[in-house]
Amino acid sequence: MTDPDTAGMNTVVVAGMGPVGMVAALTLAQLGHQVLVLEAGSGLSTEARASTFHPSTLELLEELGVVDALHEVGLKAPVYQYRERSGAVLSEMDMGLLAAETKYPYRLQSEQDNLTRIIRDVLVTMPNVTLRYSAPVVRVEQGDAHVRIFLPDTDRDHPIRARWLVAADGASSTIRKSLGISFEGRTYDERFLVASTTHEFRDDFPDLAYVSYISDPEEWGVLLRTPKHWRALFPIRDDESDEQALDSASLQARLQRVAAQPGAYEIAHANVYSVNMRVAATFTVGHILLAGDSAHVNNPLGGMGMNSGIHDAWAAARCIDAALTGTDDTHVGRLYSELRRDAALNHVQARAQSNYDGMRQSDSAARVARAESLSALDRDLFDKREHQRRAAMFTSLRITRGRLARELRAVPDAARPAGRRLSEMLCYGTVAAPGVYDGVTVRAAQAAGFSAAYVSGAAVSATALGRPDLGYLGLAEMAEQVRRMTAVSDLPLIVDADTGYGGILQVEEAMARFEAAGAAAVQFEDQVAPKRCGHLAGKRLVPVEEMIAKVQAAVSGRTSALVIARTDALAVEGEAAALDRARAYAAAGADLLFVEGVYSEGALRRVRNAVPGVPLLVNLSEAGDHSELPPTEVLAECGVALMIYPVAPLLAAAEAVADTYRRIRATGASGRSGAQWQALTELLGHGDRLAAAECAAAAADALSGDAAGRIPSGIDDQRSLV
Repeated sequence: MTDPDTAGMNTVVVAGMGPVGMVAALTLAQLGHQVLVLEAGSGLSTEARASTFHPSTLELLEELGVVDALHEVGLKAPVYQYRERSGAVLSEMDMGLLAAETKYPYRLQSEQDNLTRIIRDVLVTMPNVTLRYSAPVVRVEQGDAHVRIFLPDTDRDHPIRARWLVAADGASSTIRKSLGISFEGRTYDERFLVASTTHEFRDDFPDLAYVSYISDPEEWGVLLRTPKHWRALFPIRDDESDEQALDSASLQARLQRVAAQPGAYEIAHANVYSVNMRVAATFTVGHILLAGDSAHVNNPLGGMGMNSGIHDAWAAARCIDAALTGTDDTHVGRLYSELRRDAALNHVQARAQSNYDGMRQSDSAARVARAESLSALDRDLFDKREHQRRAAMFTSLRITRGRLARELRAVPDAARPAGRRLSEMLCYGTVAAPGVYDGVTVRAAQAAGFSAAYVSGAAVSATALGRPDLGYLGLAEMAEQVRRMTAVSDLPLIVDADTGYGGILQVEEAMARFEAAGAAAVQFEDQVAPKRCGHLAGKRLVPVEEMIAKVQAAVSGRTSALVIARTDALAVEGEAAALDRARAYAAAGADLLFVEGVYSEGALRRVRNAVPGVPLLVNLSEAGDHSELPPTEVLAECGVALMIYPVAPLLAAAEAVADTYRRIRATGASGRSGAQWQALTELLGHGDRLAAAECAAAAADALSGDAAGRIPSGIDDQRSLV
């Protein structure tokens, strides 16, 4: 029997058939969901708008199976330039520097309507998708667990209903307005003029890149090649009307100032538009997610508007899929808004504004400093690659992808548990985690400024049991030691769970106990129990299928803690087998991968390429040889997000203790001082504890005094009767 509350209910409605809406629709449809796509116009828009697809976006479009068709109607732009109007090239960015990191080391120039047409041709073949034109959304209402969508001719009592709505209805979004979401930001005083011409500017400037940003204090501009035209972008003065700017003579004068020609330029089309830098106050209201221009708009310098919108669409679809398959709705919406709003504000808008400020800079000293900064990139390939990653939007997308992979299926917790905090850290550079094994070392690590720490099984076995790392330590002892450390420090702890203390059931129990103890991440390895320390010979591995099952058990059993899968296959079976195991463990859901014994730049890059997008852990134990380890900045390029120093403090403590014992034995004195004792008590919070106790005692005394000074109501009346 059909539930009347769900009869006629759409699973997902997408408002808007621009690139953002179409990517959202295709992603959701390929995930198996029923999708209704609404378009205000009578067909797909053919308006000349965005035309640059960054490498990060091309990778997403490859996942959707449409990137090859887009290449057929696109033009590769492997180089972009920063130039002066005088013709001087300040810096040339050859994206071939990223060839080791992406299949697409170039920008693809293609009109955005090519993508919408390609996706439409796929969607019309899918039985779970309906496309509806001439259907502008005029109002929406958020219900308890669904959305009501109203078109101009919709009856009040019979709206379109959907479990989820993706609002991709543009900068003037009626959905955003009907929800009362403020669109915070500003409008530039300058307007922009874009003119498309068939003239070939490379005849005038043979070294001109297909994408060129031209700085000038009077009239900066952009020259950008599409498959059919060159586009020229110029600013318009406040005192110049749109009509004046679009006048034929004015257009010709502007283009002639770029490159003088004996005759007139052939102009295919031109338009003027205002430029806004605005971001919605939230990207989520209930079951409605804003994406693309409905959520954020920015200046076009850098070609990031459409691309960031496509990234929104991909993320929105993944979040909705998670909600439809069991993840908490509120958690999904909050995470989407947090990630994509951060990308819009701190990556897209920050970079677009920087591009704008630099190109129009009028202060001569500032212009010289910018020119020197751009030229310096040519002398430092690492900085140049990082500049290109940011320009290609890999950095912002990597944060979204990484945190969604680690946090989307997590159980929501308003207290920001340790696993979530660690997940956030891993997005912003390589995290160094020193070893800790008790309350003193975890306090010392936090006092030293570390943002995370590693609890080594070897260190705890040594200090708690006086035993080597040969499987003596059990789950109960390790979990209790973790609990003791989290009781005195909020430092996120990565816990070494060895082989999981048994089979799949024991792995599930270990995950539950360590999370209950406050662990941020738990590491499992694929050795046969009893295990051997990683640097020792004679290790044996469990079958890959068994380790996959353990990883899956850990992932399904956790709430927010991260799961790290370690393989010791390199020393046992060789690199090819280690890479195969890494791929298998990543596919099983591991949040990070630890390939023991991999240290050289070449080997690290091969691991990164085998498991793209999955952060790597590198072990800097003194027990191993890591002399081939590249510099930290190169480690980040290789995908290394976490470096651990598991036994360094244990070695330091053991040596110091032994020296002290020898000194006492030889001299009768320890050589230690009262100042050292004072430093230890301060580290342990001795003064804070005493101050808290004194405050509590004073409060108790005050309450006691008040009680003694008060006579209960009715006593005086009783005395008067005696």
